[in-house]
Amino acid sequence: MKISMGRRGFTKAAVTALAAPMILTPRAWADGKSIQVGIYTAQQGEYVRKKIIPKFEADYKCRVFTTEGVTLSQIAALRATRTNPKYSVMFMDDIGIDLAKLEGLIDPLPVEKLPNLQRVYKRFLFSGGYGAAFAISTGGLYFNPQNDPKITSYGDLWQERFRKQVLMVTPKFTQSIYFLTATASIVTGKPLHEAQYALDTAWPKMAALKPNILTIYEAPTTVMMVAQGQALVGGIEYSKNIYPYTVAGAPIDMVFPKEGTFAGINCLSFVKGAPEPELGAAFINRMLEPSVQQGLAEATFTAPSISGLNFKPEIAKYIAYPESRMDEMKLFACDWAYINPRRPALLEKYNEIYGS
Repeated sequence: MKISMGRRGFTKAAVTALAAPMILTPRAWADGKSIQVGIYTAQQGEYVRKKIIPKFEADYKCRVFTTEGVTLSQIAALRATRTNPKYSVMFMDDIGIDLAKLEGLIDPLPVEKLPNLQRVYKRFLFSGGYGAAFAISTGGLYFNPQNDPKITSYGDLWQERFRKQVLMVTPKFTQSIYFLTATASIVTGKPLHEAQYALDTAWPKMAALKPNILTIYEAPTTVMMVAQGQALVGGIEYSKNIYPYTVAGAPIDMVFPKEGTFAGINCLSFVKGAPEPELGAAFINRMLEPSVQQGLAEATFTAPSISGLNFKPEIAKYIAYPESRMDEMKLFACDWAYINPRRPALLEKYNEIYGS
């Protein structure tokens, strides 16, 4: 039977359809939008790209484009795009939050759009609300257990047995400030939190270490030289760059000398004038969700920044979590408001000693 609809019938049906409520998903506002996010390199960057971002894109029907880098390159990218912001969210260490705030490169985190921010430990909120940690690495030395050098102090690295056997992280990276602080602690006898204000006392001692340095590296994969027996020790390096190899069966492990353990704090920041700020805020909030924090910690062996999570013993032994464990390990975070203005001069001095 053929069904026909006259003009009046069509008009009535159309009006009825238009009057019906449109069914939208809670995140329909994000459909088809995109953001650019500056993430880290190595295992953590890979996990964010492969595990966190695809689900976020599916949930919000959006696209997330990434650029990998480290803190100084992230800051440089924000400076280069200051007049025409490209990024919405930028990952950077706590050292970068203070610097980016002072230069007007980031805005305060939009607290009202970040319900998961309430879960973050207060010690991991930075610069008056401009940054929030999402992963905390422990910074120390790494070695091959098959050739255990039995290190108890950072001062051991100056011993003759380590001649041309030490791998040092490039002065471009935050870890170089940790090494300088540890050296100042050895020279002055002061604890790390006091030694960081006496960094200039460390330079003669740093120069004396030069014969023991085998190479200064940037690529995180260089740590495998220790696993392969080409060097005895390296650092200061982050646990997130070491423990994934350890768990995979490589002969490499970490030691945290008696002077203390450095906190490598990976943070989230909200770029000033960011394109698609709503979607950027949603991404930051997603990074702080308990399920995301749990998965990231288990994959990269970094401590979460939020409270209330539990880990199996095989994971817990590698991370500084919960807060009581952080205190037990004497987890130390530098005073970047003091150090940052001095950083260019420190970098110049590093290059003067090790560049020749």
